[in-house]
Amino acid sequence: MKKGYIEGYYGRLFSKEERERVINHMGNLKMDFYIYGPKEDPFHRLNWQNLYPKKQCDDLKAFLRSSAKNNIKPVFALSPGMSMDVGSKKDLQGLKNKINQAKKMGFKHFAIFFDDLDQKKDQHLASSHAEVLELVYALIKNLKNSSLMFCPTVYCNSFAKGDLLNNKYLLSLASKVNKNIPILWTGREVVSRNIKDNDIYSLKKIFKNPVVIWDNYYANDYCSNKFFIGSYKGRSFSKKTVSAIGLNPTGMPITDCIILDRFLLKKSTSQILKDYGIPKSFMKIFPYFEGPFMSTNNKLNIKTIERLQKSEKELCIDWKSDLQLEWSQHLWRFFGDLHLLKKQINKESKKKLEQFVKRRYSEPLSQQLLDE
Repeated sequence: MKKGYIEGYYGRLFSKEERERVINHMGNLKMDFYIYGPKEDPFHRLNWQNLYPKKQCDDLKAFLRSSAKNNIKPVFALSPGMSMDVGSKKDLQGLKNKINQAKKMGFKHFAIFFDDLDQKKDQHLASSHAEVLELVYALIKNLKNSSLMFCPTVYCNSFAKGDLLNNKYLLSLASKVNKNIPILWTGREVVSRNIKDNDIYSLKKIFKNPVVIWDNYYANDYCSNKFFIGSYKGRSFSKKTVSAIGLNPTGMPITDCIILDRFLLKKSTSQILKDYGIPKSFMKIFPYFEGPFMSTNNKLNIKTIERLQKSEKELCIDWKSDLQLEWSQHLWRFFGDLHLLKKQINKESKKKLEQFVKRRYSEPLSQQLLDE
């Protein structure tokens, strides 16, 4: 089964050097593909119809070179759904121009994202999406060894708001889209606790297209206050149902290299700490960063809080590294929350509590914390 990385998150955009770092690591891990589709690239989504200026073209060409050096398939993604009108000659020409620009740079593999659109998910939307895919497919079919994949607007079971077999958007799209174009799917939810063969069977009843899992297990763009670096769990599907899987993680380059190690090498936490120079004291707080569905189930008391606080100085002040810079905001916030919780348990005076909260939390959260 093919395995890859999806740069498809909100809130962060890799620099050329950061992207190269991840791709080099992917090369060491013998991974297969990298999908370039960051929401923060204004020419990917918001201004999709505008051609890339020279600086961004140079960065994308560097991406192609890094991918070739590491035997990684580079996929150029475009997200035109927010504003595209398939009845507009101008929009259709803009799409052609953008795909042709990417072809001229050297891209042979493409993806069209229709995710996260605030539009009525009906047969009309499906028809317009199918037209876009047909146009792009025609534009790239003359390229040797080219490929196209797509992410529908309904990209998980929960978005269908009922049985997939009754979803008008999916049924209409499946009847029109070329069966050779793989579909990206996140499972039962946007962030799925489990993804198994049974979770894909209902989709396969509608689409005969190959299925590529877009896995948000480690993603944190929906809640940037936290991040997860625990073991990769809850996934057990076969080549019968899934042709490939891509991780859409954090946009923090070193952290994402750790996540890829978890994904492919199944490294233990102790080995991760050793390999990346993370202080051993991180093990004390690791359960709070293990995964999106992990829970310690234990109510924190003063004794436990004080035990956790013993690692604060080493992790937040003494530890110096590029990885610590990526984690710094998360670590400081975690220990700040511990301090607040300790003060609340100790029932400190309202004045002291107010001073602490207002230094660390913005309105309206700070006022609500004080009121409660």
